[in-house]
Amino acid sequence: MKALLMVGKALALAFWLVFGAALAGRFGAPFEQLVYLLSAFLALLHGAQLWLFSGLLSGRTSPWLDRVQVLLFGIFHLYPLNAGQRSETASTAVIEGAAHA
Repeated sequence: MKALLMVGKALALAFWLVFGAALAGRFGAPFEQLVYLLSAFLALLHGAQLWLFSGLLSGRTSPWLDRVQVLLFGIFHLYPLNAGQRSETASTAVIEGAAHA
């Protein structure tokens, strides 16, 4: 799963590099508009993810760095954070259950 997340982050970074190349005027007219449209959609989607998972990011040690990474990589950055929080919550519940037994 970790390899899949790294490939996803690499592909997302490659897309943002293509967007930078489109801003520099390296592509023709129909391709630039398509890249602009896709980047606007992706930025809107990642903004929605940032809004939905703001509670998860607020408790982190560097929340602004995490927010920037969510804007760049989206769910590929959020998934390991969410999985880590679930495992911490489960281990805390097991410890509390053992203490009450």
